[in-house]
Amino acid sequence: MNTFLFTLFACGEKTQEDTGFFDIEVEDTDTEDTSDTEDTSDTEDTNDTDVQTPNGLEIVGTYTDNWMGSHSITEDVWDTGPGYVFNISQYDNSVGFLLAQNDENNDPQYGNPGKWSKFQWTINENGGLYYCQSIYDAASEEDAMGANADAGDLTMGCSGFAWTELRTNMDLHGDYVDNYGTPHTISPFTWVMGTTPSLFHIAEYSNEDGYALAQNDAANEWSAGLYSKFEWTTNADGAHFYCQSAYEAPSLDDAKDAMADKNDLEGGCGGFAWSELTVPGAE
Repeated sequence: MNTFLFTLFACGEKTQEDTGFFDIEVEDTDTEDTSDTEDTSDTEDTNDTDVQTPNGLEIVGTYTDNWMGSHSITEDVWDTGPGYVFNISQYDNSVGFLLAQNDENNDPQYGNPGKWSKFQWTINENGGLYYCQSIYDAASEEDAMGANADAGDLTMGCSGFAWTELRTNMDLHGDYVDNYGTPHTISPFTWVMGTTPSLFHIAEYSNEDGYALAQNDAANEWSAGLYSKFEWTTNADGAHFYCQSAYEAPSLDDAKDAMADKNDLEGGCGGFAWSELTVPGAE
């Protein structure tokens, strides 16, 4: 279940030395390899700069950061949009870093084409994923390796700046308009609705179960500072519908207890119809 912020990336109690945050069974495979006399030559590979693990890069995915920037991470590329592409050369999941050469077609002023970058990642106590581009203009891969951010200080430990939070995108992501003409802008961090607008800060969500819990912004006209639950579903034609099943709950736990009826789009939203969401301009 992709539930933020409390279960995604959580992998049980870790020691301080275990800076990785995914369940990686590297230890068992290493034991099997060292016992095989035919594989003893593999020990020479430990001096190689290529430290990829057998399980692949663990942070592959599509994310939004807390500045509303987009990130597409594959085994080969960290892509943050046109002019900011980084070609991955090596990574280490257990430590939480990767090295990449900045693409030659990057923005000539800020994208440092041809230079080298180091990305580091970690999680906080709630399971939130954070990253720091600890260097972005190294002259060589070796120089980039030498850069290090402080994962123990997410506020200032990224060269004097805060680490950046990454969240996987929700099923509902982007700009929509509902069947009452109300605009909605939805990201893994906020749900914004109306032209006034009303702002909701997302604290937890699950694509599998189709819900998001949020605190109402202190400046909202209605139920400021209280808590909401948004639920979503699709009909047989694939159209998106949402219900704000809680909007003035005193706590996140109380909001989570609210439950709309996804089998009744006509009256299952607290006795009212669910609202349809469409992409503006879509046919």
